[in-house]
Amino acid sequence: MIQQPRPTFHSGQGITGEAAPAPFSRRQAVAGGAALAGLAALSWDAAKANTQDPVEPREGEADPNGRFAGKVVLITGATSGIGKATAYAFAREGGMVFFCGRRENLGQENEAEIHGFRGEATYMRADVREEDQVRAFVDGCVETYGRLDIAFNNAGIETPTAAPLADQPVADWTDVMLTNAQGVFLSMKYEIPHFLRQGGGLIINTGSVSSHVGYGTIAPYNASKHAIWSLTRVASLDYAPQNIRVNMVSPGACDTPMLDRALEDFGVTHEEVAATIPIRRISTPEEIARIVMFLASDEASTLSGMDIDATGGMLSQ
Repeated sequence: MIQQPRPTFHSGQGITGEAAPAPFSRRQAVAGGAALAGLAALSWDAAKANTQDPVEPREGEADPNGRFAGKVVLITGATSGIGKATAYAFAREGGMVFFCGRRENLGQENEAEIHGFRGEATYMRADVREEDQVRAFVDGCVETYGRLDIAFNNAGIETPTAAPLADQPVADWTDVMLTNAQGVFLSMKYEIPHFLRQGGGLIINTGSVSSHVGYGTIAPYNASKHAIWSLTRVASLDYAPQNIRVNMVSPGACDTPMLDRALEDFGVTHEEVAATIPIRRISTPEEIARIVMFLASDEASTLSGMDIDATGGMLSQ
């Protein structure tokens, strides 16, 4: 890797936190404002539409009669960060959560914690880079709970080496593309047949601000997140007539372990990042989880091939 000067951080890291050495260029608006308006009706707490403070995550026991009671929810990459928060959120609302991740110790801890608040969840180790493991994971969900209603394809990694494109190791490119882009492709490939047999289903993919804006030094991540946006739209066109809705959520800087790693690599503080975001703060995993739940709810019944801009205004710059 060539020696890089300390970059100016422009918050172009999606859920990973990679720094971006170039400011935002002109952007056309990403549709999503109208959809976000419906989130107020789904809030667990009092509405906070006029405050910059995030709503605190819900605590207490799961509600067996919650909004997702009887629904089976599959989540990839749920051992930490956004995936973990979303698994907990669905379980608290009565969903039966089947989730994966490569770190077995964290997966088992999360399963036990969900059971601890009387939620329903099952962890299965799976690596989304491996076709056989993805197929076994999706089939395992149906074998365990009898069906599949909602799939949140969230597994992803950051670019390991921050460097101009010509200096990117091919191994890093391959690993990021296999995990982020091919992982979503394989997940949908094996989820969709179950939905077709059932007469419908819901898919939400995790995109990023980097799905819409180009940033130097993180070519593998940027390309992979652009690919997920394309896959989301194509799958929506292919299967909307069969009652399968496919949408995406695009976080900006989100308070996850992945963000922490990236900021440490670049020598940038959380406060410096927050200062570059229009809402002047980093989002929380629980906030992204609520958007995923909105997309999985009846309130989003007309949304297909949609991306929800969850960047805190970054894409408006």
